[in-house]
Amino acid sequence: MGIAYKNFWSLNTDEAVVTGILRNHNHRNVEVLMPINAQMKDVDLVLMNVLNKKAITVQVKGSRAYEPSKSEVKRYGDGSAGWFYFGKEVILESSADYFIFLIYVLETDFKTGRRTIVPHTLTIPTKKLQVLCNKHKKIGVRDRYNFYFWVNPIKKEAFDFRDKSLYYVNEYLDNKGFDLLNKDLL
Repeated sequence: MGIAYKNFWSLNTDEAVVTGILRNHNHRNVEVLMPINAQMKDVDLVLMNVLNKKAITVQVKGSRAYEPSKSEVKRYGDGSAGWFYFGKEVILESSADYFIFLIYVLETDFKTGRRTIVPHTLTIPTKKLQVLCNKHKKIGVRDRYNFYFWVNPIKKEAFDFRDKSLYYVNEYLDNKGFDLLNKDLL
């Protein structure tokens, strides 16, 4: 009797991009692994220090690239935003140690005038994200959170501008967020 196997475990595009970024920015003893246990729905990646056996679980959330409006550029400066929309339970009941938000930012090279799409990340400890949500976010329609993270690559700033007041998440942007991961793993 033959058994048919189905590929349930493959990286989606955002997870693959984040994996590549993590491989370039983490300590050389840290490996990026993908869990194959289908019951771990809120864990996309596992980072493990192969020397001391410390491990961290990560949930990846990706956004498509958005062309900023002229009024957004005038108000927020260079860069662009990513939009994230998901149920409150994704954050409030998550078993992952960290969330990594992947934002594709439209950047302009002022010397050549060329525009490129550059991936940026916000690496936020889940417990800190839960505090930020309780402090700053309103649960919207159908018990869902909306995040609009603007990344200004020139100023190295990131903030959510969804609600009336901005709140900054600069300490989690790109290498600063990866430093938090490495600190927990070393």
